[in-house]
Amino acid sequence: MEDIKVCPNCSTKVKGFFANGHMLSQNQIDFINKYHQDKKESYCSVCSTPILQKINSTLIESKNDLNNRLKTLIKFLPIISSEAPTNWEYEVIEMVSTQQTSGTGFATELSRSWNDFFGTGSNATNKKIYNATELCKTDLRIQCAMLGGNAVISTDIDFNEIGAGSTNMLMVCMAGTAVQIKNLEKSNIRNYEYLSEIIEISEQLDIINNKVKEKNVALNS
Repeated sequence: MEDIKVCPNCSTKVKGFFANGHMLSQNQIDFINKYHQDKKESYCSVCSTPILQKINSTLIESKNDLNNRLKTLIKFLPIISSEAPTNWEYEVIEMVSTQQTSGTGFATELSRSWNDFFGTGSNATNKKIYNATELCKTDLRIQCAMLGGNAVISTDIDFNEIGAGSTNMLMVCMAGTAVQIKNLEKSNIRNYEYLSEIIEISEQLDIINNKVKEKNVALNS
């Protein structure tokens, strides 16, 4: 039978047949010490559990706070269909694109036909188009921010209908060029001060996501 050892951190019996836990690998120890103030030379599965739970809770809380703030600010990131104004000093990043689809179905088709017959607009269809368009704009803005950009220029939008009858699908496609404006204060963009914060939040979210990946790698090693 394997000798029972004791965790130097919490005195839990480890590695024995009747032991309560096992010692963590060096990768796991390094991860905990990187994000935990009270660093130790080693941890076992017992004493590390509350520490890892606290680190995980902190990451989740930080991510949720940043996501909520980003949802509030992202609408201020400009999307324009023209090229950048002449007073913008900017750097081109890359193209961003997105698409949204939604079903129309029999009820919407009937409503649209009825309204078309009387020469009025189809509110149901218009609402679907509006919602899909807004989702596309939000997606473009998020993609742009995650790339370090603060505006989308030369944006194009297309509307297509796929299928027929009850299987009808409405597709909205949008594409543009993500850029980073260098002279925000002189760009004549309203609420331009929010654009720098959007990029900072995106960078912090990327750091947190990397921490989560690092945690998963460490725990599985």
